[in-house]
Amino acid sequence: MVNHGIQTATRRFPKVFYGWWIVVISLLADACKHGTFNRGFTFYILPIRTELGLGVATISLAEMLGRLEGGILGPVMGYLTDRFGPGVMLAFGGVMSGLGFILLSFTHHFFVFMLIFVGMLSVGFRSGYNNATLPAINQWFYRQRSLAMSIVAAGNGLGGAALAPLVGLMVFSLGWRMTAFLSGVGILAIVVPLSFLLRRSPESMGLLPDGDVVAARSTPRVSSPLVEAPCLDQGASPPASARWRQRELDFTAPEAMRTLSYWLLILATGLRNVVHAGIAFLMAPIVVWFLQGSGRSAEDSLPMAAFFVGLMSFGTFVLTPMLGWMGDRFSKPRLSAFCMAVGAVSIVILLNQSGHLWQLTLGVLLLAVSESANHLNWAIMGDYFGRQAFATLRGWQHLPDQFMSMTTPVWMGWIFDQTGSYYWSLLPLALIYGLAACVYWFLPRPHTPVRLRAPPDTPAD
Repeated sequence: MVNHGIQTATRRFPKVFYGWWIVVISLLADACKHGTFNRGFTFYILPIRTELGLGVATISLAEMLGRLEGGILGPVMGYLTDRFGPGVMLAFGGVMSGLGFILLSFTHHFFVFMLIFVGMLSVGFRSGYNNATLPAINQWFYRQRSLAMSIVAAGNGLGGAALAPLVGLMVFSLGWRMTAFLSGVGILAIVVPLSFLLRRSPESMGLLPDGDVVAARSTPRVSSPLVEAPCLDQGASPPASARWRQRELDFTAPEAMRTLSYWLLILATGLRNVVHAGIAFLMAPIVVWFLQGSGRSAEDSLPMAAFFVGLMSFGTFVLTPMLGWMGDRFSKPRLSAFCMAVGAVSIVILLNQSGHLWQLTLGVLLLAVSESANHLNWAIMGDYFGRQAFATLRGWQHLPDQFMSMTTPVWMGWIFDQTGSYYWSLLPLALIYGLAACVYWFLPRPHTPVRLRAPPDTPAD
């Protein structure tokens, strides 16, 4: 009698599952992105403001337009990632961002600065990098998805702790132009070669997510729209290596977009990114403003700002994997809600501009908690909607997300230009973090699409 079951293979498990190499590649790419751009570009603001005679709001206009562009291009880039694979998109992002930094070092006019920032840097960093790597991680992992995404997201902290302070010191010692040129060369030398190692999915290499190994004696005919499930004796449990295939529900993009859960997740992510957009872009000026409350000069405060940006990034580097480990064991939405609440407290701590180092240290470390929760958004999306349309769904998420957050640096900068203080810029951010915490806390699971609920019985041979 022929056994139609799928049993765990007895051959030796590979020493290193290639998915973990995907994690390392993604981690390094994310570190380059955050170290040079997300965390590093904040050090360019004050010298560019002095050299070009611009206000903070005017410089922040470039970030607003970049986010607007990212929102518009998000659905397109998500589709292209699903269509051509993450490696192609990471290479595209590396080339655009690397050349963008190199060209930025030669600009002397605000219009050219805007053109390069929006047309090359924003396109490169917002179309490649984690927009390419996270869909790859979602393909390569199921049971360990949150942990894998958290390790990749630790690139935020790694780049911010190790690379961003170096960028800050280079800006102060070599000037922002030479720093931009060297950043561009470094990106071209590191990120572009890494893109050739980024594989689309484990199935493309004859593997399964999480490194599971199964061997089929013969393939049964299964009419389930989910996957080919193993035929087991009644009452028997499936092998661990096959369980992911029974549990994973792959929504199509239209099916996911018809659920309330998808749009509430976008709302929560957008609220979180409203705060992130302002804090990340203006972190160094905010720290300088806070330190001036105790009588320090802006010149004395700038090197200290590099330290505190690095401290927050080091905090995210340590906390992100911890939150990822917790996310695989506890409710990811509730964990995200807790982190947003901590973020609200961190901003309140900075409001009085006392200039006390202990207060700034506490505020920065608590802020690192909320900044470390970003990867939980994408783990939730993968858990709720599966692997099939992840990049497309993430791309469409960028459209409302970027529209919500793109103006934050501009209105924060405008308030500072008018009042000389970030108090009335930071207070709304604390309230927005609180609202994001509420949305995450009550985020419901989506209802399973009808076609996935009750597949017809497999016909007997």
